[in-house]
Amino acid sequence: MFYRRYTPPPPLSAFVDCMWYSEGFEGTHQRERLLPNGESGIVFDLREEQPVRNPVRIFNPQNDARFETFAPAIFCGARTDCFVIETSQQERVIGIQFRPGGAFPFLSMPASEVANATYSLDDIWPGQAASIRDALMNACDFRAMFSILERALLARLRNASPLHPAIAFAIARLARPSQSGENVRVGDIADRVGFSSRRFMELFRQQTGLAPKSFQRVRRFQRVLQTLRAESVENWADVAYRCGYYDQPHFIHDFRMFSGLTPGEYVAVATPHLNHVPLT
Repeated sequence: MFYRRYTPPPPLSAFVDCMWYSEGFEGTHQRERLLPNGESGIVFDLREEQPVRNPVRIFNPQNDARFETFAPAIFCGARTDCFVIETSQQERVIGIQFRPGGAFPFLSMPASEVANATYSLDDIWPGQAASIRDALMNACDFRAMFSILERALLARLRNASPLHPAIAFAIARLARPSQSGENVRVGDIADRVGFSSRRFMELFRQQTGLAPKSFQRVRRFQRVLQTLRAESVENWADVAYRCGYYDQPHFIHDFRMFSGLTPGEYVAVATPHLNHVPLT
């Protein structure tokens, strides 16, 4: 498997966590569950075959008979739920992973309108997906592809609505790892930025796609995944406390809600890709 990751320079680095390219999927499983992280992303299918004949399929994790099809590129809104993809359709793909709230300046609508769902990129950037894909298909290598994506993003950023400084502050505070087993209160952040709770929650949803508390919960879940990658766990209660849960049942409940698995089940099947869980 060939995989490359690239972080663009400013000004895009304020909004984009990374761009990535993957070719030649290796593995025996046919499907993967993608876990939520509260961020938006764009993926281009670069298989040589016409994508309209074999489009990307996104499956419902509770019922694999239900799915949606997309070609030639998809936009994934910020999510708090998981979904399922086919590994065969990852043969050659390139994507943009936005930072929390980072997709908002590149949208022509509130981020809340595209949250917890997947769309054809043409629905988000009308008339652009096919032309960008054509340019990617004709690029000489992955570096040229990253440059194409940079130019596409910079062109949209010129007329973009900026992320409100209060929301940028709130994102950083809500996503910050807890050092005391306690979580930042949403009401305290609203007071800190000088907004009423109602106005703060409304603006936060418009620009990140999620309610502040939902965002905080899914980012806390991501801290758990990072902890499980970094260390061998002997005490689940300690992990729960360090990641901001008030007790172990609360931790297990949230983990199962976001992933469909217990923490132990996740560890048993974990891959180098934090949010990709193989399905048999």
